[in-house]
Amino acid sequence: MKREFRTVSSAAWGRPMEMLVYGHGGKPMMVFPSQEGRFFDYENFGMIDVLAPFIDSGKLQVYCVDSLDHESWFSRSEPAVRARRANDYDLAISRDVVAHIIADGHAGAGIIVHGCSFGAFHTANLFLKHPELFDLGIALSGCYDIRFTLGGFFNEDVYFNNPIQYSFGMNDATLVEKLQKNLLIVCSGQGAWEEWNGEAMAMCDNLHRNKIPVLLDFWGYDVNHDWPWWKKMIVYFLSKLDRKGWLTANHRMTQDHVRDFLENFHSI
Repeated sequence: MKREFRTVSSAAWGRPMEMLVYGHGGKPMMVFPSQEGRFFDYENFGMIDVLAPFIDSGKLQVYCVDSLDHESWFSRSEPAVRARRANDYDLAISRDVVAHIIADGHAGAGIIVHGCSFGAFHTANLFLKHPELFDLGIALSGCYDIRFTLGGFFNEDVYFNNPIQYSFGMNDATLVEKLQKNLLIVCSGQGAWEEWNGEAMAMCDNLHRNKIPVLLDFWGYDVNHDWPWWKKMIVYFLSKLDRKGWLTANHRMTQDHVRDFLENFHSI
């Protein structure tokens, strides 16, 4: 497997952003680490190993990015400073990292965004705010209400980084129209440590009301908030996408693709 360490220059980040890239072609997938994690965690927890068949066959190219959680939501700064730093992360990802991925042989492609646990928060947040960039989101066992980190503080920066809130009040018709061409997959178990399923349901209900396609998939009560289950989940969903022929370097979802996938999900 081709494996490369890379850095991306980003003024918003304030220093070179580190990442690991796996594979030589296929649908690009950006992976966020879990809470305060690093770009190498996804590999270290064995996720790259289970995705090796997709990567080695040229169906998937994986870009594991770094987090800025320790300087934003989980820092000891004032809450307003944390929220502004979260905006810097958004800008670094949506402008600098995306440009790097598109220039890496993915012109015209929609990018999959994916993460587990707090990485699923970033997945939903970036997916919903930038539908022109990301056409698929795969959020596993995530939280979707960021207010738990802020001790009651609230302002506009918090609101626009809080999927459970802004998904309810989506008044931008252009944004909604773009999101209606994309697909967000939200999945978690119902076993130990799966504490945020209520947030997942509330966010998905909000999206349904706006006719934004979302697949909410709860697995069993024996399915815990842990890496062994996330390995099974990501292979499960990518296998379905693969069987539809959508893991190619320049693929982008359409409304017809999304409708077909949701209507025939269990038989794919």
